[in-house]
Amino acid sequence: MSLKEKVETLKAGFGIVAILVAGFWTYYHFIMERRNFPHANIEQKISHISLSKNINLLRLNIELTNTGNARLVSHRSIARIQQILPILSCKENDPCSVKQVNAALKETQRKENRFSWPLVAERETIFKPALEIEPNEKDIIDFEFAVPSSIKVLRVYSYFRNDKKTKGDKNEIGWSVSNYYDFRKASKEGGK
Repeated sequence: MSLKEKVETLKAGFGIVAILVAGFWTYYHFIMERRNFPHANIEQKISHISLSKNINLLRLNIELTNTGNARLVSHRSIARIQQILPILSCKENDPCSVKQVNAALKETQRKENRFSWPLVAERETIFKPALEIEPNEKDIIDFEFAVPSSIKVLRVYSYFRNDKKTKGDKNEIGWSVSNYYDFRKASKEGGK
């Protein structure tokens, strides 16, 4: 084998190795780490002020941060507040948090992950045009809710649809977060 043939063989070998390395790099970065999909963090900041003796104004400030390498696109979000305290009595055939809490005290294994707290208010937002957040950027969405002052503790839930992963209306995928908000504790701390 001549020197020229040896060089050509080495060159072909390096080409094959380069293709394998590029394939591994692509698989690792785009398949294993799913870099072509957005990654998001949601943070809720909740505060309130008293509008009157009977009404509190709850402010929900949602920070949606795109922590991934792909553009985040969402056409739909939901903000929901549910009453925890005081616990309401049950209606006949409705899902009831009182029954669920009492059953949870007796069961070690539960089928549900959450209790059916009564809905106080819900806001569904359809973004037109879509909410778009570039990688390493964030957007802030604000909601205000009028809440009777008789309610002492709420569950506050936020959700944003991941349009890149959602296939049709039945298989919706997205990001969500929930927190408890105690008006009594927040009032002592200045509404925060």
